[in-house]
Amino acid sequence: MKVKSEKDTRAPAEICGYPFHAAHKLKLVTAAADDAEKFVCDGCQERGGAGSARYTCDEAACDFDLHTSCALAPDVLPEHALFKGRAFVLLHEPPPTEDSGERRVCDACGDEVRGFVYHCFDRDLDLHPCCAHLPGRVALGGAAFELAGGRKAPRRCLLCRGEGSRHLRRKYWTYSSDDFDGEVVHLHVACVKKMAYESSSAGCSHWTGGGGDRNMQVIRDSVQAVAPQRNGRFKLFGAKLESNTGNIHYAILSDDDARLSG
Repeated sequence: MKVKSEKDTRAPAEICGYPFHAAHKLKLVTAAADDAEKFVCDGCQERGGAGSARYTCDEAACDFDLHTSCALAPDVLPEHALFKGRAFVLLHEPPPTEDSGERRVCDACGDEVRGFVYHCFDRDLDLHPCCAHLPGRVALGGAAFELAGGRKAPRRCLLCRGEGSRHLRRKYWTYSSDDFDGEVVHLHVACVKKMAYESSSAGCSHWTGGGGDRNMQVIRDSVQAVAPQRNGRFKLFGAKLESNTGNIHYAILSDDDARLSG
């Protein structure tokens, strides 16, 4: 597989000879170039939102798209901070479960695994390629949010606000911050992905760049809904999201740490 790079671009502009679509070149389409269409990734089978950067086939009739995280996924995942000592390898379809009727889910977000997946054979763990590359720390509205999982994963999420889904997702990953004068904010990774997609925001691992302002609206609305009931810095956090949306590039689920204005 050969790639063609552009200056000042981290992802290659083109991929030639991709193993699962070798007949045609795959072209990097950025949010600025194509800000309209949602898609389903032909790698992980997860949805991608409008404005999301992706690789797409030059031949329009093919309708072949990949998240950049799937197109450029290494065969072996470097050690993950939340799964230290565990080895994950890239599989192009999920392995069978012990119970034929059981669904395999991502151990980061809790959503079903349908296609490309990083699998740990020793502990039977699975990660979507996009989830496997979540940044460990992001900044949002002047507050630092840390990625948490396993026993450290909280039970209550600002986005689902204590409804039934919190019981299903409580063991999965969240972004959490205790930087609110005693108030703690948790955001399920899965809840943020779902709301971003439904609001036509950029999905999966590409919530940055041109789609950042729209993505912030999702979080901002959720914060504003509960802020009147809270005191202190939590209200200030909501106010910052309200006034600075145009200046904030929300990079949760990207390959980079977020460095955002607050």
